[in-house]
Amino acid sequence: MSDLPSSSDSRFRQRFRSCDPEETLGFVTAMLAPHEMRLKSSRPMAARLDCIDLGEAQIVDLQYGTDVWIDPAVIEDNYMIHTAISGSSQLWDGGQHSTIEPGALHVTSPGARLRVNMTYRCRHLTVRLSKPAFNGYLSRELGVSVGRPLAFDAAGVENGPLPEAWRRLISHIARQAGSMPEILSNGRLQRHYAAMMMEMLLSHYASNYSELIAVPGNETAPWHVQQARAIIHDDFDDTLSIARIATRVGVSVRSLQNGFRRFLGITPVEYIRRHRLEQLHAALVRSEGGERITDLMLNCGIVDFGRYAQHYRQRYGCSPSETLRSARLH
Repeated sequence: MSDLPSSSDSRFRQRFRSCDPEETLGFVTAMLAPHEMRLKSSRPMAARLDCIDLGEAQIVDLQYGTDVWIDPAVIEDNYMIHTAISGSSQLWDGGQHSTIEPGALHVTSPGARLRVNMTYRCRHLTVRLSKPAFNGYLSRELGVSVGRPLAFDAAGVENGPLPEAWRRLISHIARQAGSMPEILSNGRLQRHYAAMMMEMLLSHYASNYSELIAVPGNETAPWHVQQARAIIHDDFDDTLSIARIATRVGVSVRSLQNGFRRFLGITPVEYIRRHRLEQLHAALVRSEGGERITDLMLNCGIVDFGRYAQHYRQRYGCSPSETLRSARLH
């Protein structure tokens, strides 16, 4: 991907060049997120940032020209999508470590504590997408009730078609910003591009909503099935039963079961189990130490520890304790 093209239209396009670390810190904080920055070599800073503002999405092409640590950066109300144009950087998202390079893609979710080590050779490409934009897209376009916060898999994606498709999409937007800024300044077109980014990530990057998005009939399921799914996603009471769910949505148990089988291809009991396993896995991966597995299970509505441990191994290929141990090592 070449440099983001220059443009005379400053309404959504900014360029920044500086050798001053404090000035650079302030600008990057405004563009991306609050953080601290430490220089790790005697090489002078030669920061270059090119930014495109699409309203719900901001694209930042960043290189420091020296070795730096970004530590820590707390992401509050935005999702950060990281890849590299050239070189590589090391990224820690909670307990997960990733190498960010041209063939990799990593999404940092709100609430994550992020650390990044960038060398002078690294040219980092970050897209910031707002939390309200994702929530709105899930409910409006995908028919998904947003109960618990959307969280993407902290492990990231290495190689494959998604990182390449992502970089091609961002490169296309950058070319449009440089060659025809008067067209890209249209608010509806900006929202269209942001929607393309969100659809690509929600459809192809693992998250705690992936199963809900991917199941057959997701967009055509009747109201009572959609409401039942929303209850399952919001309610982690260990006494949650199919009978209680059916009562809350105003249908019989048989109608609820038939609706799940017909439109989702799965029974309500299986759906509950899959969702709680997914939540447990996310909690284990993000653990920063000190938590007990049984406490994490209880927080996810799991009381039959042994049976769910077996289900967990069948799905993830390891035990909950192995996942927790791996997270703590990082």
